[in-house]
Amino acid sequence: MALKKVIIFVLDLFFLIRPTLLVPVWTILFLGWITADERIFFQNFDLSFAKMFILFTAVVANIYIVNQIADRESDKINNKLFILSHNHIPVFVAWIFASGLLIFSLFFSWFWFCGDLIPFFIILSAAILGFFYNCPPFKLKDRPWGGFLANCFGHGILTYYAGWYAGAINTSQILSVESALLGFLFSLSAGFANGAVYLTSTISDMKGDEKVNKRTFAVAYGAKNTSLLATICVVFSFFTAFLIPFSSWIMLVPAAICIPMFLQLYRTQNIEYAFKTFRYPVVILSIATAFFVPYYAILVIATVIFSRIYYKKRFNHEYPSFSKE
Repeated sequence: MALKKVIIFVLDLFFLIRPTLLVPVWTILFLGWITADERIFFQNFDLSFAKMFILFTAVVANIYIVNQIADRESDKINNKLFILSHNHIPVFVAWIFASGLLIFSLFFSWFWFCGDLIPFFIILSAAILGFFYNCPPFKLKDRPWGGFLANCFGHGILTYYAGWYAGAINTSQILSVESALLGFLFSLSAGFANGAVYLTSTISDMKGDEKVNKRTFAVAYGAKNTSLLATICVVFSFFTAFLIPFSSWIMLVPAAICIPMFLQLYRTQNIEYAFKTFRYPVVILSIATAFFVPYYAILVIATVIFSRIYYKKRFNHEYPSFSKE
């Protein structure tokens, strides 16, 4: 019995980092790496990217845990993320775990890259933005434009740049600070794409967010205006993808496929359709990524399968799902 409790506690702690929400982050990281140089299909990623992958995963996991700590009440109303909202893990344990992940990511971003400042500042920027996003007095997640812009930059631009820099660091592209900053220009498409996904997710959570006075974009401006801006973001994502120097099709094709979906959401403002709309872009981008790195498909499939098993066995809840949260 004691061993069973330990196993359940360890699993709860692992799924506290929200592996299924790490999938979109991993996808954008891989997209940055893929488009940093001329890649071929079925290619192995290099050591620099492996290090960045681990570090960025750790810092984002920290952000997700802090987000759940801050959102316990609304998560309970929305009937999701049961681990903290239903007190299966004590809040002080969650804080310790989150702090450990943050310290690990900051320390090794300096140590693994031999004093290169850019990886350290990438991780530090992600951590600071995560703090601004989740914690008072800023709490950007509860501010319509703050939440939107933070997701555009954090989940989109900064995540893409982390993957791009890890892929370009061993090429002749980064010869100066100016050339290193070009990655931010290439990352605009990912920024707009993630902004669109974030906006759509606020539509699906409107009812619960309204009950706890959480002023997200959809709560503040309504489903129609939110879906309109999301559609504009997808269109911008398509056109800015032409700036990407290598394999730009990996962003162009998914964006082109998603434009009609977002237009349909704008016409209907249907909550059920919103669930699907903000999930499908991740699936499409993940499939495109798997053409270059087949191991990634295995990672994504394993993450989804184990998450579904865990949530079904632990909470009798179907998650992740394409029909409901």
